[in-house]
Amino acid sequence: MPWPANMLATLRTRLSFLLLAAALAGPAAHAQDAAQLDHAYQAALQAESDALRTRIQKWPPAMQALNSQVSAALRAGNRDEARRLAENMARQEPGNADVKLFLGKLQGQQGNMAAALDLFGQSIALDPGNKWAYINKAGAQAERSDMPNALATTRALTARFPDWSIGYNLQASLLDAMDREAEALDAYAKAVRAKPASALILTNLGNLQRRLGRLDDARLSYEAALRVQPGYAYTETQLASMPR
Repeated sequence: MPWPANMLATLRTRLSFLLLAAALAGPAAHAQDAAQLDHAYQAALQAESDALRTRIQKWPPAMQALNSQVSAALRAGNRDEARRLAENMARQEPGNADVKLFLGKLQGQQGNMAAALDLFGQSIALDPGNKWAYINKAGAQAERSDMPNALATTRALTARFPDWSIGYNLQASLLDAMDREAEALDAYAKAVRAKPASALILTNLGNLQRRLGRLDDARLSYEAALRVQPGYAYTETQLASMPR
């Protein structure tokens, strides 16, 4: 899949709604090209959303109250107020990785990518086990056209989580965008062997194989994707457009 206009833009848009409050799960429908996110991606995002809700429930009452105010501000479309409240949360609990990540997302949405990257880095330093913080950081780096550092972020992600297919998929997309097709194919191969099994990842692999003229391999990848998720519309569209 081409980088970064489709897959990462879609994923970062979807991730932007994994904020601090459970009330914000709904706006995912606004994600651009959200239909391309397959069951594997949707399940992974939902698992992170559920884990975040669980963490929030353990926060002190004052932090939970501020979080509710953040939710209200975002529902009202007042991102400046949401940021002000979240900055207050960060002052109260400077070691809270979720708050740093949330602030980074807000800064990124407002076009402040340097500030977003700094906050994503702080979040990762506080909680290196949050996979999605690396995804957000790599996305912000790519949006700044800093592809080498975006790639380095994905390498840190896959080194820490060598069995997570979504990390390799992002890495492969970056390598493809950098015209490093052989390395991209290798990263896709690792993604296919890892978990979760993903029709989107197999389709991305098929798209690259197709562009390289490996039509038989591409067809096999599309067919494998449909075995993982029968009826997946994105794969069906790609397969139907294959030369006869």
